[in-house]
Amino acid sequence: MGIKKRYYDLQKVSQEHLGWQWLLPLLPDDAHHLQSLNIPGTDEQGDLDSLVLSLAKILIDSLNEESLKKMIPYEKRDSLKDKNCIGLLEAVLHLNDFEDAEIHIAFLRKLQNHRSSRSTHQKEQNNLKVVEPAKYKNQNLQHISANILNSALDTLEYFIVLVKSERIHEIIKRNHRAAADAIFREMIGMSESDKTDASVNHDDVIYELKTKL
Repeated sequence: MGIKKRYYDLQKVSQEHLGWQWLLPLLPDDAHHLQSLNIPGTDEQGDLDSLVLSLAKILIDSLNEESLKKMIPYEKRDSLKDKNCIGLLEAVLHLNDFEDAEIHIAFLRKLQNHRSSRSTHQKEQNNLKVVEPAKYKNQNLQHISANILNSALDTLEYFIVLVKSERIHEIIKRNHRAAADAIFREMIGMSESDKTDASVNHDDVIYELKTKL
């Protein structure tokens, strides 16, 4: 099954099951990254680099960080507030005990590392960094590109499974309740210490809850 179709399948199931997109839609100027996803017709390093750049743009840069952060348990949010992209995704999957995440996180990190290494022109040393050198060292770059696309397809399939599992809704609801309870307790404590009659302005509490959640 083609990678482009699975990308659009992910968009569809994300809207149906979550009401938001797991991968944010590409901007018009970036749409070519999806449309150009094919095994290169040549065995040139530049074609492999372009493929990696496009996949990184689609699978890493497009992660919906704002929504993913809602899956971080409330008590962990401060310590993980600076996490983004792959680090954020890894934290979300690990903290919520999603299985089989390691292989996909490892693949995304290889994409990221390859893109970074190419941007600093470390070509000869890093041209196989996105795959396992021992496994692919005797293959040409077209074969390597095909394996990269297969790994990307597997990652999209994994995202679809996550989205369709219904666990994400449960996690976000649980975290929302935990955050509301914690903030409410904090506001009650502040009100009791600030007011001699221990009264609480519930409108203030509700406003504070809405601004912090």
